[in-house]
Amino acid sequence: MSPRVVDVALAGIERALRRPGARDVTGLAAAVPGQFARLATELAAAGRAGTRVGLVTGVHIAWAPAPAAETDGPVGTAVLAAALARVGAQPVVLTDEPCAQVTSACLAAVGGAPPEVLPADAVGAEVTARVAALGLSHLVAVERLGPNTAGRVLTMRGFDVTDSTAPLHAAFALPGLVTGAVGDGGNEIGMGNVPAGVVAASVAHGDRIACRVPVDALVVAGTSNWGCAGLVAALARLVPPHRDALAALLDPALDARVLTAATAAGAVDGVTGRPDATVDGVPVAGYADLLAGLGAIARA
Repeated sequence: MSPRVVDVALAGIERALRRPGARDVTGLAAAVPGQFARLATELAAAGRAGTRVGLVTGVHIAWAPAPAAETDGPVGTAVLAAALARVGAQPVVLTDEPCAQVTSACLAAVGGAPPEVLPADAVGAEVTARVAALGLSHLVAVERLGPNTAGRVLTMRGFDVTDSTAPLHAAFALPGLVTGAVGDGGNEIGMGNVPAGVVAASVAHGDRIACRVPVDALVVAGTSNWGCAGLVAALARLVPPHRDALAALLDPALDARVLTAATAAGAVDGVTGRPDATVDGVPVAGYADLLAGLGAIARA
């Protein structure tokens, strides 16, 4: 397969990921051209080298009637971890205690290993020591909130969840790691790649909630779960021997099964705060065609 054909395929995937979820992400995505392809290429390289790839996820929706981890993030992370294992990498998922039960359930639904769990009150030095000991080559955040310029971690509503969010962002400053992120709202790790003014103009409360932690490559998608699906599709094009196994991970039925596992473990929708099988207010049936389309690109 020629590099030109692969480049066109990756560009098509990136465009598909701009489909709105709870909000229009066009402005955020336009600020990071080419970074989707860069992260996908790095993950493919990790597969070829057989190295350990850290995936950081979990958002604690503390304002919900029953506070819990949200459905966006752990579901996509579990599928991406399965994809990385298929191409030869060694995925290691990291989260914190408030999000551990949901993240574990999602990983179990795809046959993955339990996550590494840090306490919510961990300090930065504890985080960096724990992550450094894992021997990672890459570290990727998926829908993981990070601090604003004042050092506070805020949800899309501007609700402060600093006290129930371990400072996993500290690990992204470790030397020698290739770093990446997937996000959709401006307040996640990696959004430091997007100019603060763009976040403020693109997202409600963007001037307050914008995370300023940068990464080497940022993927912006309508939901972060979709961003993970896009990376799976990209890996299928970049690592052809595993194409069919990777495309199978894009089956809407698998997504529904992992999402059901998340809600059974107590997850809530990050937009509504309800324990529904939805992601940012969108039910599985509302984006099944997107997953099917990504699967078609993966198999092409």
